[in-house]
Amino acid sequence: MKTLFFILAMLTSCSPTPVDIGSSDPIIGAEDHTGSHGIKEEELGPVGVIAASDCQHIDIGDKACNFRLVEQDGNTWDLYSHKGDVILLDFSTLWCGPCQAAGHYMQAIHDDYASEGVQIVTVLIDGFGNGVPPTETEIDQWVIDHSVTTAPVLQGSRDKMFDPTGIAGYSIGSYPTYLYIGRDMTFYAGHAGFNDEYVRQKIEEGL
Repeated sequence: MKTLFFILAMLTSCSPTPVDIGSSDPIIGAEDHTGSHGIKEEELGPVGVIAASDCQHIDIGDKACNFRLVEQDGNTWDLYSHKGDVILLDFSTLWCGPCQAAGHYMQAIHDDYASEGVQIVTVLIDGFGNGVPPTETEIDQWVIDHSVTTAPVLQGSRDKMFDPTGIAGYSIGSYPTYLYIGRDMTFYAGHAGFNDEYVRQKIEEGL
């Protein structure tokens, strides 16, 4: 099996607090949040990763577990509602300089590929404090600073998204980290560090 995640040193990346993230081998994986894919619409909420028996985040070809987080407009963004799209998940933090630099490219990439059914989604895990979830104000500031108009920016946290085992949630070893989900909701690529040309190349592999 091909490992889902590999390090790509195209830009210096930031390392999170090791004790919170776990594994030194940064594979994909969140705390075990139970939930049902048949949940009623009015019950949808920003619950983070939803564990299920048919999904995990370890190898290329694994089906991604669903997750729900609040986006910049206050609505709940649901991963599985975008089945059929190619999805790029950008895991970033506000305290990470390379994340801030890469963030300036996300809306442009989103604009260039939106007509082809591509979603560029930024999941902010920390605010300006290492290990501290981002506030609504910090999410708004990210949107302003990076001229985001339509690309979703999600209010994440380590508690909602991470699991060091890499089974139900995500285990991120550095920021920014990028994961690519195909139209069938399975992972087909992943890397740490940003390079505009390389990110576009990986997106096109999923088209």
